[in-house]
Amino acid sequence: MERLSDTGISILVVGAGIAGLAFAIESHRQGHSVKVLEKRIDPGDYGEIFFIQSPGLHTPSKWPGFLKRLNKSAISAEFQFFKFSGEKLFGTKLGNPQLPTISVSRREFYLLLLNYATELGISIETGQEVNDFFETKELGGVVLTDGSKLTADIVVAADGVGSKSWGLVTGTKEKPISSGFALYRASYRAEEALKHPAIAEFFKDKREWTSLHIGPGAHFFTGLSPTEFCWGLTHRDEDAAVEDWNRIADSRGAFKYVEGWAPIVHEVIKSTPNNQATDWKLRFRDPQPKWVSDGGRVVQCGDSAHSFLPSSGFGATTALEDAFSLAACLKMSGKESAALGTKVHNKLRIARFTRSWLLKHDPEQYAYDNYEACAAHLLHGKEFKNTNTVPGFPFKLWTVQELLDKSDKGESIDDDEGDWYS
Repeated sequence: MERLSDTGISILVVGAGIAGLAFAIESHRQGHSVKVLEKRIDPGDYGEIFFIQSPGLHTPSKWPGFLKRLNKSAISAEFQFFKFSGEKLFGTKLGNPQLPTISVSRREFYLLLLNYATELGISIETGQEVNDFFETKELGGVVLTDGSKLTADIVVAADGVGSKSWGLVTGTKEKPISSGFALYRASYRAEEALKHPAIAEFFKDKREWTSLHIGPGAHFFTGLSPTEFCWGLTHRDEDAAVEDWNRIADSRGAFKYVEGWAPIVHEVIKSTPNNQATDWKLRFRDPQPKWVSDGGRVVQCGDSAHSFLPSSGFGATTALEDAFSLAACLKMSGKESAALGTKVHNKLRIARFTRSWLLKHDPEQYAYDNYEACAAHLLHGKEFKNTNTVPGFPFKLWTVQELLDKSDKGESIDDDEGDWYS
């Protein structure tokens, strides 16, 4: 990879997930010096097949060989829809040649990022759990569980919804609101699933597949790549689920939510190795406008800044957008104004993540084009308006409770003002 000129900016990234690794790779390309801390001894990732929309693909095209590797792991972005009874409804392709969407196993994409970062020589230290975040005028820092401290010009909290960075960034921990639903998830090797005759018969010679069975109070996702198989069941929450990917649940608990459903749904659940899955509680969180500490030295990225439900379909893309925007803003700021760079990034991104996505958006280029005007707004109060949100729609923050109250009253929560999904 050809690196841009050295910025002299040192960065600590907390969390080796998708946001953290993507940011580390792009920071390396932009000329920053980056180290990643990960609390797990053996980094891995969980979940099913997901989609990466075009805004998350512009910057990786500048990473030599990355998209070629990604396309080898990608599967058809055609989605099949069924009634819970098994009746086929329709199939649809996601994206188009001008605005591509890539469908890929989360595990394969994660390993691709991890291996690519390792090949670049980026330091990834595992078994490093962060207990706290702090900052001085010149540096950001973390306190590890053993009491030792590490500092850098900028600390990026990319450690998900459980991040402890909230204490420094907002001062209060946002209380999540239950959606009333939870999500069983399991992912394993494709050959493990296909050795079951009923599953092999259903897929026949297919080695790429994504589908959704829709039923009363639940929906069931199935994904198959040449190497990975996964399923997920969104169901009514009965308080057994937790927000913890490491908490093992008995996959057989899913059967009671799919009684009377198509036989293939039952066969897929039966195929789960050792009957082990996760059961993730789906909880809403209000959008937070502040992702950066007062001094600008600690910045949240990905789910720690704006969490998405695993079933939303946009979490991976927005995590990538965050990574590319932040790395570009720090390039524009330079070392002396790095603390301003994080605040510009926050301002540029805040309106975008609260609304539907502009599929033609390029987060890196947007940061270059708008950095100076946004910095002048933050420093001198000059007028600045984001253009990376829905055209014709006035930006406003909202809370989950407001939307739930509207729904309870039978009021529409969809605003049709503006040019949506442009």
